Amino acid sequence: MFKQKDTSKALIPIDSTERTTCRGCGSSDLQLLIDYGLMPLAGGFIKQEEVATRNIAYPLRLARCVKCTLMQVLDTVAPEKIFSQYSYASSTTRTLIDHFEEMGAEIVTDFNARGKLVVEFGCNDGVLMRPLEKAGARMIGVDPSDVALNASRQQGWPLIQDYFNEIVAAQIRAEHGPASIVVGNNVFAHVDDIHAIVRGVATLLDKDGVYVFEVHYQGDLVNTVQFDTVYHEHISYYSVTALVELLSRHKMKVIDVKRIPIHAGSIRVTAAPDASSRSVTQNVIQMLEEEKKLDIGRFVRQVHARRETIRKLITDLHKAGRRIVAYGAAGRMTIMLNYCGLGADVIEYVLDMSPLRQGKIVPGVLIPIVAPEVFHNMLPDYAIMTAWNYEPEIIAKEQTFLKRGGRFIVPLPDVRVIGEV
Repeated sequence: MFKQKDTSKALIPIDSTERTTCRGCGSSDLQLLIDYGLMPLAGGFIKQEEVATRNIAYPLRLARCVKCTLMQVLDTVAPEKIFSQYSYASSTTRTLIDHFEEMGAEIVTDFNARGKLVVEFGCNDGVLMRPLEKAGARMIGVDPSDVALNASRQQGWPLIQDYFNEIVAAQIRAEHGPASIVVGNNVFAHVDDIHAIVRGVATLLDKDGVYVFEVHYQGDLVNTVQFDTVYHEHISYYSVTALVELLSRHKMKVIDVKRIPIHAGSIRVTAAPDASSRSVTQNVIQMLEEEKKLDIGRFVRQVHARRETIRKLITDLHKAGRRIVAYGAAGRMTIMLNYCGLGADVIEYVLDMSPLRQGKIVPGVLIPIVAPEVFHNMLPDYAIMTAWNYEPEIIAKEQTFLKRGGRFIVPLPDVRVIGEV
C-alpha cells in the first residue's frame, strides 16, 4: 500500500456525530467497509483568504447495515454547515438539464398531474421545476439553500426555504391541499433523519398520489467501485431492499423501480401509500433478487486497488514533467483527490463550468478552481476526468484538446487514458 501524501497539515479537524444504528431500520449491526480518515466537505470550496480558518475536515467512514443493506456514512455533519451556502447548481450540466426536462414531462403525463399540485423538495436551481411547470403541474418547491432562493426569485416559482419534513408538509397541505406527486431527486440521500422525509411525504400525498424520487444506486456504486461518491453531503446509498424496508415502516410501498444512467448509475423509484390500488411491478421483484448477489468484499478490495493505481499514474506523469489538471469540480472530485493524496504539487488546477465554484479552492488539497478559458488558453498534457460520470459530454466538448495531443485520464470504473498514444 502506498503512503498517502499528508494533506492534513493545513486541515482543521472537526468532530462529527457518530451513528451507531442504521438510519433505515435502526439495527446496530453495521459492517464497516472503508475508513477514509479525515475528509473535507465535498462541496466546501473555500477562498484563498479562508484557508487558515475554513479548511476543515471530518472523519469519514462508510458502513453497510447487515439487516436491511442500507449503505451509509457513519459520521454526520450538521446540515446547516453543509447546505446554507451550497455551491452546487444542477443547471450547469447539459446532461442534467436534458434528463430533468424529460423526467418532468414524463411523470406529469404518466400520473395525470396536469393542473394538480406537485411538490419538489431539494429543488435546487429549478432544473426540474421548470419542466414540471411547463408540463402543466401546479408547483411548489422546498429547499433551504441560497441557490434555490435565488432561482425562485429569478424564475418566479414559489419556494418554501426550509428542510422538508412532516411539519412543512402539513403546512403545505393545509394551504394548498394534498399533492398528486411529491418529488425528491438526489436529496433523499442527504438527510440523516430519513424517516422525517417519509413522514412528510405520507402527510402530503393524496390517497392516490405517488412519491417519485431518484437516488444514486448502491448496486452501481458497488459494481463500478465508486468510492469517490462517498462524502458527508451524501450520507446514504440505497438498495431497493433498503427502500422497501424504510417505506414499509410508514405504510408506503415501492411500486416501481427504473434504472437510469444519470450520476453513473441511479434508480428512479415510485412509491405509493399502502392503501393505494397501484400494484407492484415485476421490476421491483427482479431487482430485489439481483441485490442478493452484490459482492461487497470485492468492492472494498477494488477501492484500495483503484486508489493505488490512480495515485501512481498521476505521480509518475508528474515526475516525467507532464502538466496535469483536473476536469470537473463536483463533490466526487474533492473526495477523489483527497483520498488519493493528490494535491496542488501535482495537479495545477481544477476546471469547472460553474461560476459558483470558480475562483475558490478545493479544501484539503488546496487546488484552485478555474474557468474553462484557463484550460483552453494553455492546454495541459493530461486532464484527470474527476467528473468522469459525464464522460460522453466532456469528450464531445473537448475535441480540440484531444486533437492537439491532450489526454484524458478516466479514473473510474476502470482507469483508462483517452487520447493519442
